[in-house]
Amino acid sequence: MKNIYNKVKHIAICVFLIVAVSSCDNDIKDIGGAQQNYNTAYGLLQANSNLSTFVKAIQLTGLQSTLDTPDDYTYFVPNDETFAAYLVANGYVNELGYPDINLVPVEDLKQLVLSHVIKGVKKRVARLEGVEADYLTTGDYATMANAVNPDLYLLSINVTNNVLKVNGSDKAAPGLDYYATNGFVQVLSNVIELTPPAPVISTLSQVLASPGDVITIKGQNFVKVKSVKFGTTEAAFTVVSKTEIQATVPADFGSYASIVVETEFGVSAPSSIGITYLLYADDASKISYQWDWGGSFDMLNTEQVSRGTHSIKKITGPWSGFYIGFKETLNTSDYQFVKISVYATESTKILVSIHPKGNENDAFGTTVQLVAGQWNNISIPMSDLKLDQVGPTFNNVFIKEYSGISLTPGNTIYYDDIGFL
Repeated sequence: MKNIYNKVKHIAICVFLIVAVSSCDNDIKDIGGAQQNYNTAYGLLQANSNLSTFVKAIQLTGLQSTLDTPDDYTYFVPNDETFAAYLVANGYVNELGYPDINLVPVEDLKQLVLSHVIKGVKKRVARLEGVEADYLTTGDYATMANAVNPDLYLLSINVTNNVLKVNGSDKAAPGLDYYATNGFVQVLSNVIELTPPAPVISTLSQVLASPGDVITIKGQNFVKVKSVKFGTTEAAFTVVSKTEIQATVPADFGSYASIVVETEFGVSAPSSIGITYLLYADDASKISYQWDWGGSFDMLNTEQVSRGTHSIKKITGPWSGFYIGFKETLNTSDYQFVKISVYATESTKILVSIHPKGNENDAFGTTVQLVAGQWNNISIPMSDLKLDQVGPTFNNVFIKEYSGISLTPGNTIYYDDIGFL
């Protein structure tokens, strides 16, 4: 009887231990069904079924020996569902229409994997009250991909109230702080891409240009620039930074051209330079009349000019402005842009519109914010000017201060190189 009691007691103790161990394990969150453990960060990836596509990517690129080391790591890993959506969106699908990571070029896949890993640190996201730790904070971080290719963008991290968002995504990371002996794994619902997007031209230093002029092109993503073209002609250029290029206007430049910047990552939308119809530059020979209100008006000012010897000077206040009429009538269909150089002594906003004489209307126009103390070289698409209401022709330009703010008495706006492209 005593033996039976001892056996029952032994079984009860075993059951209690099993339940106790299970209870402890249940306190540890899972990733895709596999529990965390005191494994390495790389081992933790392998142990989790919901991260299998990322692990497959590591295997296909031969990065196992690079990542399976005792160094510290912080991983940002898209779950399988997210990775599958990325593959489909980028056309990596097999004949049956299923996502297939084997179709991704190995070098591209290698860069993709390394873009998700920070080596040398092990950072957690959620702050623990009273616990000092190496916490991940908002900022830009260099990944293992940046070490291979310094032209890549840094990894952008946002941590707010223990919520992690990565690489500019508006999706919060669904899995945080899965720990290993040498790091943390953060599970994402977006795929990190650090490859620069296509270049973007935002401004040109000149509205008009002549052969041999050096113009400044400002914008974004000027990385590994292959060419700068004026129309079909390649120009000599110097990349000053990722946001600035100096380009020399080619010898065969006429009166206008579309400028495009091409990098290894894409081609910019064209930005126009020059004017096909120059209404005002240094004289008023093409202007038939003008009318202004709310301040003085000088059509042959010499104090501040963008190019040449003269500009229009308008001492302005809230809602003051002017319009000028042309000696000839133009067709709206012949032009794509209204171009004006504007210099303001105070930051303000102007309304610009075109119209037939006697049909002035604020509703036809579009507003432009002016930066004080510099020439603002403005290109307004004709499509922004309500052409369906303006009609097929126009012979007036209407410009009006449109901020409505209280401007300093004597505030001045200068206008130069008014025309159409």
